[in-house]
Amino acid sequence: MSNYSRRLYNNEKFNISLIDNAIVLKLNVDNNLLISSWHNAGYQENMQNVVNQSLTQSDYPIIEELTSKNFQIKRFNELGLDPDKSTGLITSANMDFYSIITKNYKELSVTTIVTAGADKNAVKAGDNASFYEYNNKYQPITGTINIITFIDANMEAGTLTTALITITEAKTSVLEDLKIQSNFSTHIATGTGTDGVCVISNTSSDNHLENAGKHSKLGELIGKSVREAVLEALYLQTGMCPDYQKTVLSRLSRFNITFDDFYDKLNCVSLVEYASLFYQFNKDEYYVSWISCMLNLVDEYQTGLLTLKDISKSIIVLTNSFLSLDKKIVEFESINQIIDYVIDSVNEYLLDD
Repeated sequence: MSNYSRRLYNNEKFNISLIDNAIVLKLNVDNNLLISSWHNAGYQENMQNVVNQSLTQSDYPIIEELTSKNFQIKRFNELGLDPDKSTGLITSANMDFYSIITKNYKELSVTTIVTAGADKNAVKAGDNASFYEYNNKYQPITGTINIITFIDANMEAGTLTTALITITEAKTSVLEDLKIQSNFSTHIATGTGTDGVCVISNTSSDNHLENAGKHSKLGELIGKSVREAVLEALYLQTGMCPDYQKTVLSRLSRFNITFDDFYDKLNCVSLVEYASLFYQFNKDEYYVSWISCMLNLVDEYQTGLLTLKDISKSIIVLTNSFLSLDKKIVEFESINQIIDYVIDSVNEYLLDD
């Protein structure tokens, strides 16, 4: 059976192709790598192919039957790749929404390839788990940020590990900057529950590097390439970007607040009339900034930096200032009470107008 194939990127060190629903990085130099794969996982030397494989619904029963490792071997064979010289990542993201970013400084070059979805599976490290694995049995989850970074320099295993840390921190910084919500708590996500990563070095290079931390130029190039690629891939896959968060409801969504939570508290105005009022309020960046201030205080409470007593007065003063209200100072007893207070204050402001 012939495979659909399209070249995405090419140079003398490696090339990148889209083959069916997989992105294949073919390595043309001696290399070593670290990867969160199932087949040829961990530290490997002289791999020929690194694959980012998109799953279809029909693949999940096969994975359940074969295990992820054997599924990867099966797919490598179907793609015409030598399983002994191939490794890879798995995702539900669409391979058409990839991002490839290269950063250069003098002789040093870093290329990062990313596919990313974080709308269904975003999670903060330490959130409540969504599955328990026993003897390799669990239910796969959709939504993944997969990152493959090729570094045109010769690095030892320890330096690759440091590069992996830098890659992970760069990815997390994007989710924090965009305030992507965890789907499993009211916190900001640090990644998804199924993220994959691979970092590769060119061991044929005469340029031997030992530092991939954030103080180094290499760390800077890694961070910038990963951040730009994750930002672009998230936008292409799900529309996530700064504008994605520029509504009141988008900021409140991690607390499971919707338009209905506002309207259902009223019985004195029609749905059409209220929707018209709320539509303008929802997209007004002045009020988005108010909500942002409020939720930053809530986050400081959630992380133990401030107490509910500490933030209560500030939230009420902010609300009175932004919404031209005259609310009495009270001490909140829970986050839910704060959210109810916000909803009631917005409704009071909208109907008074």
